[in-house]
Amino acid sequence: MFPARRSLSDHAVSLTLLALPVAVLGAVAARSQSVSLAIGALAVTLAAALCVRERAVWRPPVSGTVIILYLLALGWLWVATHETADRFARVGRGLFLFVAVGLLAVHDLTRTGVEPRRRARRLNHRLQTRARWPRTPAEFLDLPEVKALRVVARDDPALVFELLEDRRAEVQMAGMAALQGRPYWRWAEAAVVLRVARGPVPGEVRVLAVSALASGTTLDLLDGVCEFLRDPLPDVRAEAVAALLRGGEGRWAVVRGAMRRMLADPVFASDGALPGAAGRLSPLAVCDLTGWAAEPQPLGERAVRTLVDHYHTLLAGGGLPALPSELGRLVTDSATPGVLRVELAALLRAARLLPPDLLDRMTDADQPSAVRLLAVEIILAQDPTDSSAADVLKGLGRHPNRESALVIARLLQRYLRIDFGLPPNGASPSSKLAAEVTQKVTRWANERGDARGIEETPIPLGEAVAGAGGVFGPKSAPGMSPPRHRWGG
Repeated sequence: MFPARRSLSDHAVSLTLLALPVAVLGAVAARSQSVSLAIGALAVTLAAALCVRERAVWRPPVSGTVIILYLLALGWLWVATHETADRFARVGRGLFLFVAVGLLAVHDLTRTGVEPRRRARRLNHRLQTRARWPRTPAEFLDLPEVKALRVVARDDPALVFELLEDRRAEVQMAGMAALQGRPYWRWAEAAVVLRVARGPVPGEVRVLAVSALASGTTLDLLDGVCEFLRDPLPDVRAEAVAALLRGGEGRWAVVRGAMRRMLADPVFASDGALPGAAGRLSPLAVCDLTGWAAEPQPLGERAVRTLVDHYHTLLAGGGLPALPSELGRLVTDSATPGVLRVELAALLRAARLLPPDLLDRMTDADQPSAVRLLAVEIILAQDPTDSSAADVLKGLGRHPNRESALVIARLLQRYLRIDFGLPPNGASPSSKLAAEVTQKVTRWANERGDARGIEETPIPLGEAVAGAGGVFGPKSAPGMSPPRHRWGG
């Protein structure tokens, strides 16, 4: 797109070209008091209104319509005035003919590619001789020459390939920036961009190259973009993920294997959630990631983080009123991987979207221990005297592991005022103190008979929680801050 100043001038020229035949026909009609010319002026006005929103009516495809508009005005004026000696009418006929021929010449030059190539050569030369360059890829996108070249090369990206062959990284970045936003790619065109991006070029060039190819749909092109999922630079990997996620379910079905391999690669485990995926995952992608959440690390961990970030963004957007109920169903569904159930429960708790009936379901014995403990903490925070919450803690405390015992002890010490000797600031206790706390929790749980309605077979925390911090996340509303994960994200 052109800069704003040039766009306004183009729009002004277009309005002038559209208004000219209306004005001339109207003036001749007023001079000669001709009803037929007045009707002709009205007809031309209606035809011009169809093109009034275009900013460059002298270029295809609109230029053909404007040429017909001028020929229509010429014919109407000639039929009405060819027998008169009015000089103004003769000048009008000549003006219509002159403009129509000029528009036809511009139309043909543009259609044959002569004019775009001329303008592209001029813009390429300006970029190749430029002395001062921006520092970031975003600033390259805003260069006036790049914006103008992007419009020129919209239908023929080969006009920009001269810049990609330059050895200077700045010129290559300008060329890649000029290729942004293309609606489609032919494989031969995309192959040139991929060849340059695979070469020894800076990461910024690869980022712009991947972004330019985001609209590609062919299998070869998508396979080429998938290569950059394993690029050494995080920015390039993030741009590749964002580009591959723009195509919805159809594209995900093609790239899901490459996505899985990247998520499962320990080399990229520090990337965390899929960058740019929050709020943009298709239902098929959500289904795959939910299944991968049960896989070993780092695949399972990164899949969970991706889903939690995705759901957090959707909750913050507020556009899906049924989403909290669906997440609540996932929390209590035994088919949902345990780690994901815990994280979704923490997400709903942070968003204050846990209704009483869901809390009651979360305390059932078939739920993971971490989910039950989270529900108990919320219940005790609302009513420390709730006997059902104490019953759940007793059921979990009869055969606790050290992690769950510490969580139970913290809840009892905080809400029921039972002193277990834990540090009041939430610091991790020593190994000796943790062992003593585990024994105390077991004794407390077995002081009386079986808790009402609680089965004695506990569900272990497993890998879901690392102490209390993994379950009891920040109580922030959606949109206030991103969710914190147990993995330190």
